[in-house]
Amino acid sequence: VYLVRQGTLDDYVYLEHGAHYAIGALSLILLVTIQYEINEIVTGLVGVVLIGASFWSSVRRNRALRSAS
Repeated sequence: VYLVRQGTLDDYVYLEHGAHYAIGALSLILLVTIQYEINEIVTGLVGVVLIGASFWSSVRRNRALRSAS
């Protein structure tokens, strides 16, 4: 809610998508853990990597837009 009120999601356009992908990946991991055991570190890193990649993509997009104008 804080990021929406501050307008951060308008600046980092891919961040919301990355959060949704992270939730989807975590739900798939949850389904897989019914049959197999997956380490908590792997589970946490998947979410962090997806959100980090989306943040970095947003930063690269913002830099490209600034340099184009």
